[in-house]
Amino acid sequence: MADLLRSHPDISVAGEILNPYNPEGIRLHFRRKTAVIKHIKRSLLAQPGKCRGAQTHLLHFRMHSIPLSYLVEQLPDFRYILLYRRSLAEQYVSWKLAKQTGKWVGTTQTAVHTTKCRVDREEFIEWCTAVKSRYMEAVNCPELWRNSVSLSYEALAANPQLALEESIFPFLGVRPVRVNSRLRKQNPRTLAECVENFADVADLLNQQNLELSNLVMPKAKN
Repeated sequence: MADLLRSHPDISVAGEILNPYNPEGIRLHFRRKTAVIKHIKRSLLAQPGKCRGAQTHLLHFRMHSIPLSYLVEQLPDFRYILLYRRSLAEQYVSWKLAKQTGKWVGTTQTAVHTTKCRVDREEFIEWCTAVKSRYMEAVNCPELWRNSVSLSYEALAANPQLALEESIFPFLGVRPVRVNSRLRKQNPRTLAECVENFADVADLLNQQNLELSNLVMPKAKN
């Protein structure tokens, strides 16, 4: 998503500004919530263009003890795009392969994963529970949806141009343009091709899905 948006001349997107392990991030210890909010503001102000944004994960807000309700209260004029993946199994396997290989993003064929991973049933269930908990916090924050839009990774991957033109560009108030990305899809294989013990966990993998559009609460009234 971020790389696609960067191809728009009026949009700039910073990296993971709340990731404590990234240079542009902010440390986890000896900082207040107000310092995290200031860091977000400074990071966006440092970006050029009409529409300035940044990447982050719902996990990062929890790492910094920032409830989404507090975020929206402190940054009421910000707009939020919530990107989610319907298939938690595919998200989990992609995460496992990236962690296993150390390849988190890539622009060449060498970035495509070719190895397999094993899925531990208990670990997978625990991981899915944690992910759903973070998304449910967003779903149960009506203030967030005054200035938010959600989009599935699957819809974005299927037709990036259409997804941005129909949903994201109007939401951001920018004109539609042709978009492109230098990033490659790192895991184009099926779950059966990626998971070493797929036959043992196929039933579990197929059960774990997330459809945020069915969970989103009505927008809060002003």
